[in-house]
Amino acid sequence: MPNYVYKVFDPKVDVIYAAHVNGLTVKDIAVREHADVAINLNYADDKKGVPIGRLIVDGKTVIYDIDKTTNRDELYMLPDKSLHIGKHPSPVWAMQGTPRLLENGKEVIDASVKRDRTLPDVANRPAIRSATGITATGKLVIVKTQDVATLKELADIMLELGCVDALNGDGGGSSYMYPIDNGWGRKLGAALIVKEGVKKMNYVVDHIPKDTPMNRRPENPLNATTLTIHNTGNPDSTARNERNNLTNPSNSRVASFHIVIDERGAIECLPLNENAWHSGDGNGPASGNRTSLSIELCESGDYKKTVENAVELVASMLKARGWGVDRLRRHYDWNGKICPRKMYNGGNWSGWVEFKKRVADKLTPQEVKPLDTKIIPVNVVVFGKKIADGHIINGVTYAPVRAIAEELGVQIAWEQNTKTVTITK
Repeated sequence: MPNYVYKVFDPKVDVIYAAHVNGLTVKDIAVREHADVAINLNYADDKKGVPIGRLIVDGKTVIYDIDKTTNRDELYMLPDKSLHIGKHPSPVWAMQGTPRLLENGKEVIDASVKRDRTLPDVANRPAIRSATGITATGKLVIVKTQDVATLKELADIMLELGCVDALNGDGGGSSYMYPIDNGWGRKLGAALIVKEGVKKMNYVVDHIPKDTPMNRRPENPLNATTLTIHNTGNPDSTARNERNNLTNPSNSRVASFHIVIDERGAIECLPLNENAWHSGDGNGPASGNRTSLSIELCESGDYKKTVENAVELVASMLKARGWGVDRLRRHYDWNGKICPRKMYNGGNWSGWVEFKKRVADKLTPQEVKPLDTKIIPVNVVVFGKKIADGHIINGVTYAPVRAIAEELGVQIAWEQNTKTVTITK
């Protein structure tokens, strides 16, 4: 089996959508959209950079079918965020590919090639290939082969990864997965975009009222240019305690903040487009109070988990804004206060350095390694006739069961749910 790279995404957690800009490559569009991962699917006039076949973005058809593409399947999403392969009259988005590789756990390449009028060089020639698939649990699988592959081999890869439905994308020089591929690729005018979500993180929006005492919500507009990290300075207080203290009548402090995080999750206490009083450096136009979003880390409970939550949230906020860790600030950077104090470490700020590194690691896309690290071809001979090659993968020999069965004149079937190959006369 050819080497390949793949990623799996959960549409209930990750943001997945089709993006379209005529004349741009997959990488162009991925960078423009601040994507974590992107891949090609649609065919295109790559000289003009215009997709061929129906393309729906944000519920609107931006490219219409031509006669040849009318029957071709699409990867699409419905309003409930479920993913499907087929054709739907009103999806949230849809991207077309051909031929279909799998349907309900069965290979359907030949029927799809005939229906879609797929060109022979696409159907028959081994090539670098891209594909998308959907697992039985509704997750999205995206694949790009590192070696040339036939459509049959690509279908087998998708089955191996647990897909029950799968769709081939444009291959050869059009096959491109961001960020692992070098160069820019062809101008395809569209890309499947993924922004990885913050997993297992409870984020609550509970803004304090506009008339909160001590002018803690001044409603000054904020066009933030940095994120500032604080510790609460209270070893016993949770995020909910800190939020409630902002509206406590006995609280005489002016101080406020945008977000507070503990081991359980995060609470947004002020709108992110309004300023808070958090940096202790006044009200000037360049002050932290007027230019920076504030994030408080609670010191109570499982502080390690609190920091883990903070790393996830801060990384997602930087990604959403197209920023790097150079946009992070300590309270200390604004007025010299030893804060966040739990990152001070006796004055060397090693905790702060480590925090920034962990955030930077979240921002740096990780290359997915090929599953098969060592593959050696094996000759397979049936009754003196050489058939399709087998492989030795990491010391284990694999033989092409379907090719052997066909040569023996017996029937072979694959049951996806039980992962069972059945051979009958």
